[in-house]
Parts: sequence; structure tokens; C-alpha cells
Amino acid sequence: MRTVFFTGKGDDGQTRVGKVTLPKDDPLFELLGELDELNSWLGLCRVEAKHILSKKTPRVDIVSSVLRLQETLFIAQAEVAAAGFGTSKKENVERERDMHVTDPKVVELEELIRNVDEEVALITKFIIPGGSELAARLDVARTLARRAERSAVRLQKKIELSPALVQFLNRLSSALFALARYANYVLQFPEDHPTYR
Repeated sequence: MRTVFFTGKGDDGQTRVGKVTLPKDDPLFELLGELDELNSWLGLCRVEAKHILSKKTPRVDIVSSVLRLQETLFIAQAEVAAAGFGTSKKENVERERDMHVTDPKVVELEELIRNVDEEVALITKFIIPGGSELAARLDVARTLARRAERSAVRLQKKIELSPALVQFLNRLSSALFALARYANYVLQFPEDHPTYR
């Protein structure tokens, strides 16, 4: 059997999962797409980090940290899809823990932020995104995380999402900002600050 890359069933701008049919511009798909876009961009960050940090051993492992974030984003997508398409708890009873972003995932992010904070200089001014290429990529990921968070807040008015999921997305952008700063710190790139001239 060969992989099916398309079905042709979505050509009218609708998607059907189970008994639910939704237009492809539904807020549910906006959030799922943004989580996918963020995850893909984080893949690019991870490849870059592997390449340029291969001979360094930073205290905070950026490569494994980004991979953990990507794993959690898959859980987030599964949770959003299950909530949006009305997958019953009975169907997911054995996988319920895997289908939801949980409080320990939020705590893990907060710990990552604290670990980076112990390494980098105290922030006293706004920072212009850039420096190293890795930091710049992580800053783009930060903005994508913020966009996904806004979409999650909008979608939450329509369907129930776990509080931990929204908290995770909020902390995620902070963690990515911290990792961008840390990348510049490890790679010895100075931070630039706006002059407002």
C-alpha cells in the first residue's frame, strides 16, 4: 500500500472529521495551522542549533529543549483537534493524558526560563531581534507562539481548551525569547538595543 498524500475531498473548502464538517478557515484550523507552522519553524531552529553548537556544551541544551517543545506542540495539536471535532472522552480514555497539555509541561517551561535566566545578563532594555542566525530564528518562533496564543484565546470562546494549554502557549513565547538570548550568549553575539532615533 502506498502513502496517500491527498484525498481530493477537501477541494470545496470544507474538512470533515467523523460527523463534524467545518470550513477550512474556521478558528479551529487557524490554531491548528499556527501550531503546525510554529512546530515546523522550531524544526529549522533545531537543525541550526545542532549545526552551530555541535562543538559546544552549553549548560542549557538548546537542541533537546527545542525538541521537547516540538513534542509538546504535537500534544497541543491533538488536544485542540479532539476538542474541536468532539472526540469523546470514552474514545480517548486510555490516551487522555497524552491528549492534553498538562500542568507539568508548564512547570517544565518555567524551569527552562529560570535556567536560562541564571546564565544571561539581567535585561534592562528592549532587545532588537537578531545577533546570531539561531537567535533570529528563535525570535521568529517567539512571534509565531504569540500568534498561536492569540488564536487559542479566540478559539477558547467557542470550544473548551484546557487552562494548561493556554498557559503553555503563554510561557512558550517567553521560553523562546529566553532561548534566543541564550543562543547569542553562548555564541558570543552582543545584544542590540533600539535607539529610537
